[in-house]
Amino acid sequence: MARSSSDSSDDERKTVRIGPAPPIPKKTYATKSSTMQKRKKQCCLLIRKKWFIAAMSAFILLLILAIVLGVTLGGKNKSVVYSNPVNMTWWQNSTIYRCYVTSYVDSDGDGIGDFKGIQERLSYLKELGVDVLWLSPIQNTNTVSGTDVIDAKQVKIEYGLQQDFRNLVAAAKEMGIKVIMDIILNHSGSAHKWFKQSQLSTNPYKDYYIWSKGKLGGLNDTKPLPPNNWISLYNGSAWQWSESRQEYYLRQFWKNEPDLNYRNPQIIQEMKTAVNFWLELGVDGFYLRDVSFLYEDAQLTDESQLSSSQEYVFHSHNNTRDLTESYQAVNDIFFGAIQPRMNADRVLLMETNDRVMSDEKWFQTYQMMTTNALYKLNSTFDGLQLKAVVEHSLEAFNKTHVWPIWSLGDETKSRISSKFNQLAVGLQVTQIFLPGSSSIYYGEEIMLSNNPSITYDQTVDSAAKEAGQSNYNKISRDPFRTPMKWNSSRNAGFTVATNPWLPVNNNDPTVDLLKSRTNSVWFTIKDMISLKKSSLALTNGTIEFPMVDADIFSFTRVHATNNTGFLIVWNVGNQRKTLSFNDVQYISNDMTVIRKVKPEGSRTESAPVKKSDVSVDSKELIVFSFWKQ
Repeated sequence: MARSSSDSSDDERKTVRIGPAPPIPKKTYATKSSTMQKRKKQCCLLIRKKWFIAAMSAFILLLILAIVLGVTLGGKNKSVVYSNPVNMTWWQNSTIYRCYVTSYVDSDGDGIGDFKGIQERLSYLKELGVDVLWLSPIQNTNTVSGTDVIDAKQVKIEYGLQQDFRNLVAAAKEMGIKVIMDIILNHSGSAHKWFKQSQLSTNPYKDYYIWSKGKLGGLNDTKPLPPNNWISLYNGSAWQWSESRQEYYLRQFWKNEPDLNYRNPQIIQEMKTAVNFWLELGVDGFYLRDVSFLYEDAQLTDESQLSSSQEYVFHSHNNTRDLTESYQAVNDIFFGAIQPRMNADRVLLMETNDRVMSDEKWFQTYQMMTTNALYKLNSTFDGLQLKAVVEHSLEAFNKTHVWPIWSLGDETKSRISSKFNQLAVGLQVTQIFLPGSSSIYYGEEIMLSNNPSITYDQTVDSAAKEAGQSNYNKISRDPFRTPMKWNSSRNAGFTVATNPWLPVNNNDPTVDLLKSRTNSVWFTIKDMISLKKSSLALTNGTIEFPMVDADIFSFTRVHATNNTGFLIVWNVGNQRKTLSFNDVQYISNDMTVIRKVKPEGSRTESAPVKKSDVSVDSKELIVFSFWKQ
């Protein structure tokens, strides 16, 4: 793992060596009489006793003071992320933009987003304050929105040519924007040549996937039963029958996404080759998708069941995810590829979970981990619940020294504006100011919402199509993948095609509209990103929670070497509140309001306020600066 910015440099650790001091000349005293010697001896003993008593008293006082300070400071629940602010790497001081390529910009009129379209909008990302462009899966797949890879060393043909991707990466770097990409490791598509040959038991592909003959007991003995009770993430058995091979193959995801067999050394080598391919194209790092699932129990042992249900949540998954071998495979694949390029400061990131964060061997592999802890909150939550989630996450990151990426949305779950409604904007501002980096899922900056009007005939999501017309809308991910809305032209400026790959959500605002209003969420996100980058306290300071209850969530960011601190106060309740922060000694009596953020809009201010008299409306979030006492 790359050395963190918290590590002191060798120069900082050096101390000046001073040679031994010259010997002190011994003093000699002439003895006048035995009486005088006796008196001197008694005097020395008395002085020694007094010094001993004084020293012991001082020691006891220091001990008491240390205990008191320890309790006091411990009670503040400080969560220090990195205490040394010098030479932060690009990935520690960055705003990350998650771009779902298919829906961003279509440059060639085929109704599907592409590399050239993103390149045309790089200046928009730069204006917003984006430092890292994080691309959704771009490896070539058989379906436009799937992860059913058919060639791990080829760009998705709908997105353009390999040279188009090179041009995008080069243009982004010219603007100071790094590029990272999803890499799909767990499975391929069933249309991949590897799988087609594996179904025929053709070497060397015969054991590229996980096959089982199943077990006896099938209906009329025409087909065996699946080998165990493992469940797919889409519910139902994780085993799919192959007529051509007359065996089951494992697929923990969709049936057209068979799991690769990482116990076969050739798969490790295939992935090393793929990683080097993308590094040669200039990417700055990878998000490792579904790493938890790379290995399964070799004996195919049944999972423990909480009920007889065929739903994924009612099984333990101790035999199908987060096995130690999975994270060892990551080391095997990436260490040799990344290490020679460390001067370029490449980065690996993955989604965190409790199992990974509790095992020291594996979190050292990654520089960054994403957390969707904020998204996991209920659609309505209180200040205490929010604090508990933030503290739990920060404690895990502090323990591991992995840099956090706070992520609210992505293409697999409901958009935050649809889930959290009036709390969505406050969550976005909160994640920007928390220790670590923040991630924006495309369209969150203009509050894109789920598109509820997509019909079954318009549905593209393979799993939803399979579910049928009566159930497709229960599992479809299409509503939160709809095209970006740039302007008021036909199809919102996403494409000139008559029919984009998914219908545009006509209920949402456009980029042009929100950029014309200085109180819009777009300007709020842009300005808060800029504020964070300009402040040592916000990029690399400590965090404390001076006042939290059911209605109020507040936190401060301060840094030891910077006199300006920040207080963020968010009223998640339903009533206006007037608060006093007099008990917080390090906050100056006079503060300055920087921004007031409400669901309907925000307002930039530079107004003074006393810390003893802070009023905040329902659902309002206020950002204050203060002079650190």
